Amino acid sequence: MFKKENRYMTRNIVEEIPVEINILLWNLIDELKIEKDYLQIFELNPIGEGIVEIVHKQEIADYESSIYIYNEEIKENKKIYAIDSVEYSTLMFSYEY
Repeated sequence: MFKKENRYMTRNIVEEIPVEINILLWNLIDELKIEKDYLQIFELNPIGEGIVEIVHKQEIADYESSIYIYNEEIKENKKIYAIDSVEYSTLMFSYEY
């Protein structure tokens, strides 16, 4: 699940999320040490002065973790899904699902 080949992003993700954050989200999935759910959830929450909290969640097996990064481009809360369909994985906004 979530193989490193055949990873895609929607046009909206490419346009609105900086590439370094896209790479970070894929890395967070890759480094997950527990069984991975087909649906990975990321919440990007700006908390002031260029600091963004990234909350990474999945339902099965239950998992939640937060990290903090510096990024001045994320100005509002965003919810992103990474969905694995076995053949490929896609990063998209929750409203695109």
